[in-house]
Amino acid sequence: MVTRNNNTPAVLAGYQQGYTLAEITYNGPLLLLPEAVSKALVEDQKAAELAEEEKIRAEEAGKTATKLADIVACVPAQNADGTFNELSRIRVNTNFDLTDAQDLAIEITKRVPPLKNTASHHFSQTFLVAVILDVVYNKDKDSERSLKSVAEFIDHPGWDNKKQLIHWFINYKINDNRAFQQPQAAEWAADLRRKLESLSDDVAEVLLMRCSNHWKSALSCKAGKKKSKVRASIRIFDQAAISKARAAVLNAPADRRGGGEQMLDEAEIDEGFRLVPNPSKAIPRLEAFKAQFENLVDPISRLQMDLTLAAAMPPEEFRVTPILLLGDSGIGKTYLAMALADALGVHSDKITAGGTQGGFVLTGSHLSWTGARPGTIFTLLAEGKSATPVLVIDEVDKIEDGRFPVLPVLLDLFETKTARSFKDEFFEMQIDASRIIFVLTANSLEGVPAPLLSRVEVFDVPRPEPEQRLRIMKHEADQLRKMTKKKITLDKSSSEALAERVDIDLRKTTRLVREAFTLAMRAGEDVATLLLPKPTGRLRIGF
Repeated sequence: MVTRNNNTPAVLAGYQQGYTLAEITYNGPLLLLPEAVSKALVEDQKAAELAEEEKIRAEEAGKTATKLADIVACVPAQNADGTFNELSRIRVNTNFDLTDAQDLAIEITKRVPPLKNTASHHFSQTFLVAVILDVVYNKDKDSERSLKSVAEFIDHPGWDNKKQLIHWFINYKINDNRAFQQPQAAEWAADLRRKLESLSDDVAEVLLMRCSNHWKSALSCKAGKKKSKVRASIRIFDQAAISKARAAVLNAPADRRGGGEQMLDEAEIDEGFRLVPNPSKAIPRLEAFKAQFENLVDPISRLQMDLTLAAAMPPEEFRVTPILLLGDSGIGKTYLAMALADALGVHSDKITAGGTQGGFVLTGSHLSWTGARPGTIFTLLAEGKSATPVLVIDEVDKIEDGRFPVLPVLLDLFETKTARSFKDEFFEMQIDASRIIFVLTANSLEGVPAPLLSRVEVFDVPRPEPEQRLRIMKHEADQLRKMTKKKITLDKSSSEALAERVDIDLRKTTRLVREAFTLAMRAGEDVATLLLPKPTGRLRIGF
């Protein structure tokens, strides 16, 4: 070992004999070694330095790849048509699935103005998160794992009503669902269940209707693109009239406001304008419905004719002739109205014409009355996005001449001129109700007022044949399989026996299918056997 002074006698002597200086470690002692040994040490040092540099580069590349993978996981996958499936950004089977769904729900609902009612807006976002997760985890086909399935969830024909949807979500979707298995998602879902259980049926009905309209409106606006041009919009609610009505409601006693302020908030959305749907899109959808309900072919054909004419005219001239469906209960009359609403992409409601207070159901009651509330017509147009909702009016053969009869109100609604200035008594406000589509039902013509008959198109609806009944039962089972992911089939023998029971209406028939499916699911069986009630000995003829 020598010092770092390269000019010492010992070093000079080593140079003369073929030796050279070598540093084994950085800033370490210098050794006088043979030249060959020194060269080998230098090469080893260079190799070690290169290896260290390569290790550092590999570590940096790994970090970059991890970041890139996280970014790619949040980029929507591309569909065959070049569009992007936004649900593919949800990182399934990880603890990030909930936050991904929450981010997507917020992003979607930001595409349209928020709901005026803060609680309704928050519920809409929260329930949207739940449905997004349910669709991502429980739809088997890629084509079904889409925002289209999310938008159609609430209005799916498999639900008889919104109350059933809530109960199903509480008892099945949250309790036994792959979507809520991750720790954070499970805790979040438990909190959602408690909130859903606290809702009354009436509140749940209103909230889900608002959710449906909110989602459809938001999902019709593609992310990063301009909002597609709508066919037309019609002013239904006058802004000045809304302001005047709001002042009257706020000045009324609290027990007489009847939710009026919130309803006016709904009416004020989009500055009081409502959309007119494109009838051309509804026509083929109704054609497909004919194949399932042969007993409704005639009224469907009539509706298609009116829609064909409406498609050729300016949107503000949209009109559909009111139809009256005659026949026993449970033969598909109300289902036709729901199918029409679905084909047009509008929402619907149903009231009963019988009773002495029928008129107030439609017009609302004055603020001076205890328990006053807005009318169905105002509510239907305020809560929806369409100027052409579908209203089912049941039992028009049971209209009574009470103190506040419904007949004069219906006659005004069926005439375009008077319907354009329809007055809601609660708000003392005129609105344009001239494009509402009316579907009336009755057991028979006996009892139907003559003035009403002169303004509607009448159709006799026969009972479904066994072949149609069996097809409806199989369709119901298909819907249950899709919603539950349970591969349960209907027992052939009991299904055919129920199809032959024309004394059991379609409502009861579908309930029996649901009951059999549920029992099979609980028992862990693959085949659902239908339990048939004893024959009554006569056909049902009432509603």
